[in-house]
Amino acid sequence: MLPVIYRFTFDTDLSRWLLYAVALGLVFYSALNGYRTAIGGVDAKGVELPPTEGDRRNRAMMYGVAGVALAAFGLYYALPEVPFLGRGRNEGIPVHTYGILIGAGFISAITVSAWLASREWPGALGITRRDQIFDLAFYVFVGGILGSRELFVLVNWKDYTGDGVKVAEAYAVVVDLVVLLGLIVLVAMREKLISTPAGRTAIVEKAFQYFITVVVGGRVVFSLLVGSKGLGGLAEMLGGGLVFYGGLIGATIASLWFCQLNGIEFLRLADLAIPTVSLGQALGRLGCFSAGCCWGDVTTHARAPFAVEFPGSGTVQTLFGTPGHMPSLAFQSMADRTHETRWVVEQTGQVTAQSVPGAQLISEWVAQHGHTLPVHPTQLYESVGQTILFVLLLSMRRFRRFHGQIFAMWLICYAFLRSSVEHFRGDLERGTLHGLLASRGLPDLVPTDAFYNLSTSQFISLCMFSLGTWLLVKNFTALGKRPPVDLGALTAA
Repeated sequence: MLPVIYRFTFDTDLSRWLLYAVALGLVFYSALNGYRTAIGGVDAKGVELPPTEGDRRNRAMMYGVAGVALAAFGLYYALPEVPFLGRGRNEGIPVHTYGILIGAGFISAITVSAWLASREWPGALGITRRDQIFDLAFYVFVGGILGSRELFVLVNWKDYTGDGVKVAEAYAVVVDLVVLLGLIVLVAMREKLISTPAGRTAIVEKAFQYFITVVVGGRVVFSLLVGSKGLGGLAEMLGGGLVFYGGLIGATIASLWFCQLNGIEFLRLADLAIPTVSLGQALGRLGCFSAGCCWGDVTTHARAPFAVEFPGSGTVQTLFGTPGHMPSLAFQSMADRTHETRWVVEQTGQVTAQSVPGAQLISEWVAQHGHTLPVHPTQLYESVGQTILFVLLLSMRRFRRFHGQIFAMWLICYAFLRSSVEHFRGDLERGTLHGLLASRGLPDLVPTDAFYNLSTSQFISLCMFSLGTWLLVKNFTALGKRPPVDLGALTAA
């Protein structure tokens, strides 16, 4: 396990001035990129016009402001004191293995998708679709991050509404979802709801911009109104967990919008892109393993030869052998005496809610040994499964009979894989139906030990499996109803 590859620190004047130079370069590059990529308006006939100098300056200013915000947050996070900002967090700049592997997975998925797009569509259209895949990558990235974060907040709703800082994000998430639902209805029913062609075009073109404005604006407003730290609470919203299924849903919505905007058949695009999601997730789960998150249930080495133990802060090191100072998330969770109140029989790996003969509090055991109990490496289980799924579905592309077939098969296969892996998961933070209902005052509707107390991911997997099955049955039924073709008559003709 290697949570942090290396941590850059800024203890000297020279290192701090270098960091200021990098921050300034980021702002300059952002403004320059905005200037170069400016777009013009359209004339009365709908023809795009070249950007004017004013258009370029306005876009450069907008991108520059975004660069300033990003640079300011980086300085606040890395340094103990920041000019004009006051006291910082002094965290340095850690290079997380999780982030590296997630980034590698995302880049790999986009690269393979673009290559497949150039082969899916013939000639010049294939080149256009390949370039559009690279454009789509930005929207998928933003949609994936927002979706994964917002589902995490919903799953851990009780923790967020009970915290003076986090409650601002909880309220913002509710507003986000309401606005998102409204935008989806407007885009889907724009022919009936919007009378003018210009208005129908505008709602599709601007939907993403409207949503991002609500996401950012909502967090600023709620931080000022209900957060206990004012705008300083915005930094707190950038930490915390992510949920893969939320990212998948967010990326799918962003892709649907992009397809509407560019006239691309969504199911055809999904067929070539969805196997690469498994490729990216195979690498991403290795990042989970490095961080010690998404860990498995407690077991023993005798029962599970592949069982692993995640370390605490005392033994964690960086790639270069320096102290890592960052315990695994599994260790932090098991050592938390407030939330981890279960008992374990070390010899058998049996976990109980109450004390039994030979049992010890998990939090006490972990504190004594400096590492977690043996747990299933569920991150590796899913990584292997995703790799197999990627290879399988990529090879099945040649046997497609309709657009959406590979997409439907992935929904079914991944739902089965994820549900199977969930049986070995041990992180209570991932959420269950009982926890979700209990946070809303309905703790008895789904008891904790009931067989139908599914995890949130298992419940979503059930929905995905149903959708995939429906797509396959619907399309294969339609194929079966087509009149047979007389090949002999075609040959004679």
